[in-house]
Amino acid sequence: MADRIFWEYLEELPEQEAAWKEWCCRLTGWHRFNTFYTHYLRVENNRAKFLECTIPCEHGCPRQIEETSPYDIAAVCIQDKAEPIQLKFRDILIYSLRREALHQALCVSLQVERPSGNVWAEFGSTWYLGDYCDATSQTYCPVYITYRIATLTEDISSIYLSHQKPFILMVPTVKNVTPEIQQFMANNNSVLLSMEAELNMQPDGSFKPKRSISECMKSCNQP
Repeated sequence: MADRIFWEYLEELPEQEAAWKEWCCRLTGWHRFNTFYTHYLRVENNRAKFLECTIPCEHGCPRQIEETSPYDIAAVCIQDKAEPIQLKFRDILIYSLRREALHQALCVSLQVERPSGNVWAEFGSTWYLGDYCDATSQTYCPVYITYRIATLTEDISSIYLSHQKPFILMVPTVKNVTPEIQQFMANNNSVLLSMEAELNMQPDGSFKPKRSISECMKSCNQP
C-alpha cells in the first residue's frame, strides 16, 4: 500500500499523537508501518481514556477505556450498543510523532539547509525547517511544514507577512486545500509541496523525493 494512508492519517491528528491501538488500526496494511514506528514514534507517559470505535453505527461515539487491572482492560461502548473490546496495556499507551527526527530526515532528503540551533516552531502550527538554495538563481527560499490544514490560511498569511517573498510550505496532502490557497501560493511564486505526492519512505526510514524542490518550483511557476 502506498504511503498515502500514512500522510492522510497524520493530517487527521491535531497534535500528531494517538493511542497505540489507533496507530495500528489506522495504518494496518501499510508496508512501512514498522519502519515508521521504529524511527518516528515515541511512547509518552500517559494513557488514553477513549479510543475510536471501529464498529460502524449511527452513534459514532468513542469507546471509553475501563482498566480493572493491567491485564484486564476493555474499550466499552458508552451507548451499550456493542460488546466490549479487550485490550492489551500497550494498546492504550499514547505514542507521539518524533517531529525532530522526521523533520531532520525530510531536510536531508530535500537538501534543505537547517538553521543553527533548534529553530523549529513558529507561526502557530507551522514549523520552519530551514532554507533551500535554488541552483538556478542561487537564491535561498525558506521551507516550512505543517500538518494542520484547518489553520492553513492563517499560517500562510503569517509566513507571507513576515517575509514577503516566495517560500515553500510542506503539507501531508492537498486534498483539503482550497483552490484559493493554491492560487495565492502560485501568484506569489510559492510552492505548496504535498508530501503524499512527492515523497516515498524507504526501508531505512529515509525519504526518496520523486522530484527535487527546484523541479516543483518550476512546475508551479509555469502558466
